[in-house]
This record gives sequence, structure tokens and C-alpha cells, in this order.
Amino acid sequence: MKCYDPAEWEIAFKKCDLYKQLANEYDNVYFDKHRNAAKKLDHTPRQWRANRAKFLSFSAIPFYYIKWLQEINPKKVYDLGCGWNIFKKYYPNIIGVGADDPKGIMFQADIYDYVDDDYIQGHQEYFESVFSICALHFIPLSDIRKRVLDFASMIEPGGRGWLSLNAMRMIERDPIFKNTNLDNKENFLAINNFCKQELSNLPNVVCLDIDLRIIDEYMDGNIQIQFDKES
Repeated sequence: MKCYDPAEWEIAFKKCDLYKQLANEYDNVYFDKHRNAAKKLDHTPRQWRANRAKFLSFSAIPFYYIKWLQEINPKKVYDLGCGWNIFKKYYPNIIGVGADDPKGIMFQADIYDYVDDDYIQGHQEYFESVFSICALHFIPLSDIRKRVLDFASMIEPGGRGWLSLNAMRMIERDPIFKNTNLDNKENFLAINNFCKQELSNLPNVVCLDIDLRIIDEYMDGNIQIQFDKES
């Protein structure tokens, strides 16, 4: 299968009932991988706390990948590092896994657990369908291949997985790369090539999309990996 095409996906998704539901619930539904969801500035803090989801722009991109995960008709689709567990509202078979929030404000997991190395080692070939959106990148960039392979190892034979990573977050946590001047084109290209090299020839990958770019003098790194593991 080919990688996510924002223009093509936007045309197709806007025709479905799910898009109409999202458009009714959120101020803006967008299709750009490099746009951060953010609250509108004209809302008061009290309005924001009471209705934080309504005042968010919302990315349609995850639904492209979740739809692909659902194609194998899994009984459960696990969202590792689910945060608000927002996708469960639209797909009842999604099971959110995340850290406990004592105040019950931010995190709304179905299963409270830390998704770290210990968690991964305890779930080898465990998930029929699993995804993680910008939750497993709290690691040094230099460890990216190992962490991606760890994620893939949790998918059972015949299952599917999708992993979304932000390279910038991993750079910030890496003693080797964190002081890199990203305004320098050569440094930027070096990091881009490093990601491509580290993520090449991964087993069971059906689509790898590495999209690193400089936006307003700031590097944004969007990496999407889809796994389809043979039985």
C-alpha cells in the first residue's frame, strides 16, 4: 500500500459520516501532519478547562491509519499512550492504555499502565491490532531502531500495527543530537539520513513515511510506520 496522501485522504474522508461528526464537535479538522493541535486564544481558561475538546483543532490523520488497522476486523485495537483515549469514542473496540492521572483530568485510559521497556517485554506477540501516536518517542533518537523493533515485537502473527513518532522530541532527549544546530542544512540532512538508515529493512513494514522538514526555522519530524505481520 502507498503511504498517506493528505490531499487524497482529505477528499475521501470528507465524504464520510465520521468527518461530519468531527466537524460538528471541533472548531477545525485538519489534514496537515505538521500542524499542532492548539486551543483557540479567544477562549477564557475556564471555558478551556470545561470544554477543552470542543476548542481543539483536530487532526483527521489518525483515522486514516486506524481505518487500516480495523480492516482485519480485530476484536480489540490497543492505543498505547492513549492520553484522553479520544479515539474510543469513535471506535468502541479501541482499548486505551496509559499512565494513571490522579486528578482524572487529562488521562482517560481503560488500562492504567506505563508503556515503557518493561511493558513491551511483557507483551511479546500480544496485540492483534495496536497503535501508538507520539507516545513512544520519549527516547534518544539514537535508539530509534531498537524501540521500533520492540513495538513491532508486540504484534501477534497476522496482526497489524501503526507507530507515529516525532523525531524532534527524540532529538531533545538524545545526548548525541540534542545540541545539534538544526538551522544548518547539512545537520538537518544528516539527521534525515540517519532516520532513513536506522529504519531501513525493518521486518513486516508495509509503509514507512519519514517526513522531516524545517517549518518557520524549526524542525518538525513526522515518522509513520505501518506493520502487517504475516501469520
